[in-house]
Amino acid sequence: MKALKLIIQREYTATVKTKAFLISTIIIPIVMIAVVVVPIMLAKLDSDDIKKIYVLDRTGEYFSKLESSDKYQFISIKGESEMPQKKTTDTEGEGESEMIALLTIDAPLNEKPTAVTFFSEKQQPPQELTRYINDVLTNTVREQKLAAYTAEANIDTQVVESLQDIINSKDRINISTKQWAESGQEKDTVSDQVSFVGMALTFVMFFFVMMNGSMVMQSVVEEKTNKIVEVIVSSAKPFDLMMGKIIAVALTGFTQLIMWGVLGIAGCLVAFSFLDLNVSNAEMMNMMAGGDTQAMMANMNLGDGGEMIAQLVGINWFKVLGCFVLYFIGGYLMYAALYAMFGSAANDSQEAQQFIMPVVIIMMLAFYIGFAAAKNPEGSLAFWGSIIPFTSPIVMMVRLPLEVPVWEIVLSMVLLYVTAILCIMFAAKIYRVGILMTGKKASFKDMFKWLTYK
Repeated sequence: MKALKLIIQREYTATVKTKAFLISTIIIPIVMIAVVVVPIMLAKLDSDDIKKIYVLDRTGEYFSKLESSDKYQFISIKGESEMPQKKTTDTEGEGESEMIALLTIDAPLNEKPTAVTFFSEKQQPPQELTRYINDVLTNTVREQKLAAYTAEANIDTQVVESLQDIINSKDRINISTKQWAESGQEKDTVSDQVSFVGMALTFVMFFFVMMNGSMVMQSVVEEKTNKIVEVIVSSAKPFDLMMGKIIAVALTGFTQLIMWGVLGIAGCLVAFSFLDLNVSNAEMMNMMAGGDTQAMMANMNLGDGGEMIAQLVGINWFKVLGCFVLYFIGGYLMYAALYAMFGSAANDSQEAQQFIMPVVIIMMLAFYIGFAAAKNPEGSLAFWGSIIPFTSPIVMMVRLPLEVPVWEIVLSMVLLYVTAILCIMFAAKIYRVGILMTGKKASFKDMFKWLTYK
């Protein structure tokens, strides 16, 4: 036990102090936040973009259709001579240039669609602006053609206008979905945002298990290649060495999860601080734990995004995160044992990658089953994927934000941990032989033989 403790301490300290750990733990979350936040901030900043568009409409039919906004101002002119002179920046930095544009319409567009031109100083005008102008002019030409056909066919104008209103109506039919609970009561079903949370948890679980399992394998291969393991085995049992590596890497994974969780909670609190809240943080955490969406909605002024945020807040996060930790431990122990087992049988990293390929295929299969199960979390594929031990740590993450029956979670965890213990036992038998076998390329047949050694 003392040797196991020393091995865990050594492996954990060596991993935590590496630059790769610091980068993946601190810098990567910051980069992910920046990827989301920076574009939003940049979009809000004022820039030297086109603000004024001068419109030379020689037909007099189209300028009235172009509406100015906070971003763009349309100004009518009679000739190009009314265009303001472009200002140039002088040596003292005064007179900064103002980007302007000119839109010319030389003939009726229903007769000559190419009679419109947009002039600007930019190689690529803002697509949002040109798209808006195209849409306005297209709708106007359509109305002109429809009016001409109406007059020619002697159709009542009011009938045509009513048909246009119906066609251009943006009203949509949104089905209200309800679930029949076991008690017979009706309640709202979950939204796509809740399914997205499940897919995000699936990705995080897959990423952490594969990354930490690879770290275990690389550590085993490195020590075997450098002959360090021969010295360590002389004072520690092979089982203690293998479990020391697995537990130490697991602790580094938990360290990352805790730090990422702290950053995530801090980000949520910052987001809520911008909302009009009439509830304390402690009360809000209690509502989140109990899934009291109605109470949260009653105490928050969330605007148009209130329903979406309420669905996310209504998730029982304590249950989800608690199960996530338990599934991470079981899934990691199972896969890390396999990674250590195949790493001990390899002479270098290339051989280890070949051995571990079946495990990677299984994990990728679980990953794709998880995303497929997101479309139907209560289907047979999702059920069996969350019960089978080799896929349950990843697939169950899709279902956790929903109300999964307790017996399914218990059965899934029991099978997972039983399988993890068996994998550790088999891995230990192969590890104790393979870690000292050098110079010979092992095969799967050799590893089966090692299982019978006493």
